[in-house]
Amino acid sequence: MELEKVLGRIDGRGYKAYKDLKGLRWKVRNFEFTFKKIQGDPFAPPSVVEVRLPIRGEGLPVEDLLHRVLWKVLRRHSRKRGEGKGGLLALPKPSNAMLRRSSVKASGEVRARIWVGLPSRRRRVLADEALEMLTKDLPRALEEGLKEFENRREEHERTYNIYMEIRKKLEKLKLISFVADGSVLPRACSSCEEPLEGAVPFESPSSLRIEVETSYGTIAGMGLKVGIVSITGPAFHGKTTLLEAIARGIWPHVPGDGRERVVTREDAFYVRSEDGRRVSCVDISTFLNLKNSECFNTEDASGATSAASTLQESVEGGSRLLLLDEDYTATNFLYFDDRLKGLYDVKTVYTISEKLKSMKEKGLSMIVVASGSAPILAQSDAVIYMKNYLPHDITSKANKISVEVEAIPYEFPRERELSYKAPEKVKVRGPWLESKEWRSPIRTEANIHLVEEGQLEFLARLLQRPFRGRARSAKVPDPWDLCTSPGCSEVRTLDYLFVLNRSEGLRARLLGSG
Repeated sequence: MELEKVLGRIDGRGYKAYKDLKGLRWKVRNFEFTFKKIQGDPFAPPSVVEVRLPIRGEGLPVEDLLHRVLWKVLRRHSRKRGEGKGGLLALPKPSNAMLRRSSVKASGEVRARIWVGLPSRRRRVLADEALEMLTKDLPRALEEGLKEFENRREEHERTYNIYMEIRKKLEKLKLISFVADGSVLPRACSSCEEPLEGAVPFESPSSLRIEVETSYGTIAGMGLKVGIVSITGPAFHGKTTLLEAIARGIWPHVPGDGRERVVTREDAFYVRSEDGRRVSCVDISTFLNLKNSECFNTEDASGATSAASTLQESVEGGSRLLLLDEDYTATNFLYFDDRLKGLYDVKTVYTISEKLKSMKEKGLSMIVVASGSAPILAQSDAVIYMKNYLPHDITSKANKISVEVEAIPYEFPRERELSYKAPEKVKVRGPWLESKEWRSPIRTEANIHLVEEGQLEFLARLLQRPFRGRARSAKVPDPWDLCTSPGCSEVRTLDYLFVLNRSEGLRARLLGSG
């Protein structure tokens, strides 16, 4: 075997001798391996091995499930060999969302990429340890993974197919989101993926219940129609939990997650205030009465200006479904108490409640958590009252609220020409994206559509590439094509624009402004 020959030749040499393995191919049983990347040091990010698996399959459910089972079995077979990352066999931990990743590609032929820590002692090659790891431990782990994959494949594909069939019917049914009866929305903790044990299963109010036909049977649940939807009710009764489940319903989820049948339009975007965020020439003049609001620039946005900027950037990027939560959005951006009119002689902020009617007429839909805003509730097409984590339809009651709201026309943002200068390197540090060429990091906590670290890794790679053009012209490649490492997970163009708009490398101008 060529692998054994090369390892024998470099045994005991300095660690960089492992570079001789780059591009080397070897076969063990039905697995065909090749090195895609060789680490330069035992403490550096691990090497990458690509393997062609002896199965056939295609599509996201195959890719996602293979990643999960391989992540699990590789942990069992990974063990310390020498120093640094020596002996590591790994994939990144997946979230409960089914995502395209740079770890598995299934297009008839199925290939996987795996992190491998090549062993050494005192930075000298340990050939025997490496050979055992690459010809015994790794193939054994793959065999175990494929057995588990076949046992779980049917259920995984069924869950994904039901989700996609419902999503494809949203437009025809004029829905922006669907939450199936029996869904479990609360999580075990604020940072947990697991459903809360003993949580109240979701049960849709009869007035909002619809049935969706799928190849696997009829799925009943709450259908939210195009327009303005408000979620209200007392504190700690599930308002934000419902909105967050809807926000994450842009991704299909794995069996057992509890949110497998929560399906939301793919263009949904969550808008919140981000004090201190950077803004580059965004047209927020429809919301802010400021001298420079048609091309608003700042290094330190306020609550209202940051929320207005995010909303307009999202619309410019193609979103027509906006999600807001009063707990995380500046109050003066949501509504204004008319009883205070006499105290002000200058109006600076035009509120969401004043723009709602016009936004709906112009094709925008919105789902808002609003327990303290009568002007928003009174104008909503559907008002959901959450009590003990169960929804109740109180639309007719809410629409009778007597409020006077000045309807002010909403204007779409003027499009921009974006010019982004990419730094040489962008790193992920927790929820932040950092570069030595930037004075401050890009903070991603406000984007709740990002559900696993691999998405941040992918965004970091995307930010290492320059971009020029309109927001709508931005394209996001398949993670498999951009990343050699298995550590990248898919994002939407809207998510890419989210970080691009906050980057110090971005310069923007309004189209037609010279």
